[in-house]
Amino acid sequence: MTRALIALVVASALAAVAAGVYVVFWNRDPVPNDVEACVRKAGLPFARSTPALARVRPDAAAGDLRVVRRWDWGRTKAVLLTGPQGGYVLLSLWNSDTPSLAGGDAGRRVYDSPEQFPSVVLEAPDRGVLRTCAQKIET
Repeated sequence: MTRALIALVVASALAAVAAGVYVVFWNRDPVPNDVEACVRKAGLPFARSTPALARVRPDAAAGDLRVVRRWDWGRTKAVLLTGPQGGYVLLSLWNSDTPSLAGGDAGRRVYDSPEQFPSVVLEAPDRGVLRTCAQKIET
């Protein structure tokens, strides 16, 4: 009986370790962290609310925010947006836990609720920092 209980404890411990390894290594998506680290290093602010995106308001209101580049890193994807007013770019990351930005209304979705996405960053003026941060990501 004692041996059976010890075996059960050992099996439970091994199952807990295996679950931890799975969560940490197999289920890990480093893309949002890598992009955020690059953005922080560049000193660009994250947009956590619509007021933080005041610079793009005219283009968003007119429905003129357009996707200029897309990235697909597997679990995480990104869109780079700009508008006819120009002079800025907006990078937004999305995944299966957020609304999709695969459609034509990506600009409106990002502007209306930036808090729903892992990262939304506005670069104004556009110096190419966001594009560079996204292009550095290797899958």
